[in-house]
Amino acid sequence: CEFEVGNKTMEVVGNRELAFFPGTCRGCAFSGFVYHSEEGTRAVQLRILNAAFSKGVVPGVFRSYYNGGGVFVDAPKFKNHGVEVLASFTQDLDVDAGEGSASVVYCKVGDGAAVLTSTHPEYDRPEVDRFAASNLDPTVGLPGYDKIVKALKEDDQQRIDFLKACLLKLGLKVSQEETAIPSLSRLHLSSVETDDMSRLVEALKDIITERDGEQYIEDENDTFHLEKPSRWSLASVGDTPTRMTDGSSDHREEEEEEEEEEETEKDQAKIIEYDKIVKRLLIHDTGHPESKDTPYFNHHAYVANLKYYENQSQSSGRTFGKELLYGEVVTSTNTLLEK
Repeated sequence: CEFEVGNKTMEVVGNRELAFFPGTCRGCAFSGFVYHSEEGTRAVQLRILNAAFSKGVVPGVFRSYYNGGGVFVDAPKFKNHGVEVLASFTQDLDVDAGEGSASVVYCKVGDGAAVLTSTHPEYDRPEVDRFAASNLDPTVGLPGYDKIVKALKEDDQQRIDFLKACLLKLGLKVSQEETAIPSLSRLHLSSVETDDMSRLVEALKDIITERDGEQYIEDENDTFHLEKPSRWSLASVGDTPTRMTDGSSDHREEEEEEEEEEETEKDQAKIIEYDKIVKRLLIHDTGHPESKDTPYFNHHAYVANLKYYENQSQSSGRTFGKELLYGEVVTSTNTLLEK
């Protein structure tokens, strides 16, 4: 990684932990980037390498939201390493890109693959994408910003087609129908070992607040409502859970849960700022989530494979992956974890 080399206040140089791309990503591809600002924003044109795609409707060129990304240096030279260039910048860059001007690359990683992009093709039109609305507001007081938003709107269908083609290349199933934004799902917090989960819950006590008998964690950006597993009553964090034996209590809780989901969907239809919606966090301190609760992810299989990997690699002392926060429909994972 080479970012703003020579700029003492912003320079970042060094290897990255994941290193999906075997070469160097060098940025900023275009000068002007400012942290926490739209000053360096551009609607950059990308040329798509249609030969790299076997499925989907692939545009020839389209304009994509850019704000501080890099260029994948000499990307075509890494073809033997499983790298394919999916898109390239058409404009002259402010850094040396080596061979080609790769803006989007596909990389083979072990038995899987990753698509890396220096622009933001996931950014939608502001009237459609609630997550990006604050970033693509045409009224932002920057010279020419309204023209940037206008250009992105004009190429919106090409953006969608390209993003779908990238997902298809990764082997994912992609709906060709235009669907509504799904409701935020419940978050599930669990651990490989139950004792570890109990210690984690105990460690959270200092940042938990109570309102009307319910427990919340209020962070810089999000508020989390700590929910009780259906079989347990968590009267207070750190106390021994009390089993719910009254069948009617289970039924009442299911009804309350359905009502909460309906209210959440109504709120999300009206509220643009997703950070204002209270996130539901279910703490599994007595076991792992069942498949009926997380139908798209098998926690039991995850735990079994993690333990198998540790046994094979003789790395039982490692802690990576032992605590898992899972959600099917979430906002920004980076924001959820960092703020």
